Amino acid sequence: RRSSTAPGRLPCEPDRRTPLADTLVHDHSMWHILLPVLAYAPRVAPQQPSSHHGRRQFLLSAGAGVASLLQRPAWASAVGGGNAGDKLLNLPADRLVDIVRADLVERQFLATADFTRAVYDEGALFTDEIDTYTLPKFIKGTSALFVKDKSEVRLVGEVKADDREVVFYFDEDLCFNIPLQPVVTVTGRCVLSRDPSSGLIVKYREYWDKSPTEVLKTAFNRPRKAAA
Repeated sequence: RRSSTAPGRLPCEPDRRTPLADTLVHDHSMWHILLPVLAYAPRVAPQQPSSHHGRRQFLLSAGAGVASLLQRPAWASAVGGGNAGDKLLNLPADRLVDIVRADLVERQFLATADFTRAVYDEGALFTDEIDTYTLPKFIKGTSALFVKDKSEVRLVGEVKADDREVVFYFDEDLCFNIPLQPVVTVTGRCVLSRDPSSGLIVKYREYWDKSPTEVLKTAFNRPRKAAA
């Protein structure tokens, strides 16, 4: 829900956004909360230990809705995602498993949106714990939202499929494509529902193990790297 304040700012907070931040802010952007938090973070002394009442509490008390942070922006230019050409209709389950596994493990599609578009209906809807997106918006937003080389998506267990759906579990570290490049960890389950007549995927649904608020906290509680 839109706040009465300008996007990316807290009430009574001076506008400290960079030109890059101004470019990123959009009506459907997730930056409404993260940008002021990142602007605030450098003012915290480097030696100050992270705590529940530190920067994370600042974020959680912002009052603008944590869910908007993780929302995929709809403005970005498309990268990856294949094309809307010929579709692979009524694939057997084992073949679809191979395709989805390769998309997840090799192409890291949860962080890159680089997936085999031929197995998805063009009207497919993509839903996570934040919002629902059309296929083009999922591709555009996801490809712009994360830093590919600093994000990692791990398959947990095996991809399973039948004539109704494809199911897999994931564990991912997602690096946001903004200043300071914060990283959050998300674990959960994804269900891809198939159309009974075409066999194409018509619904993508993520179920997270943690709430959006808890996911956001992981950005401020990362393990420290050992000194070289």
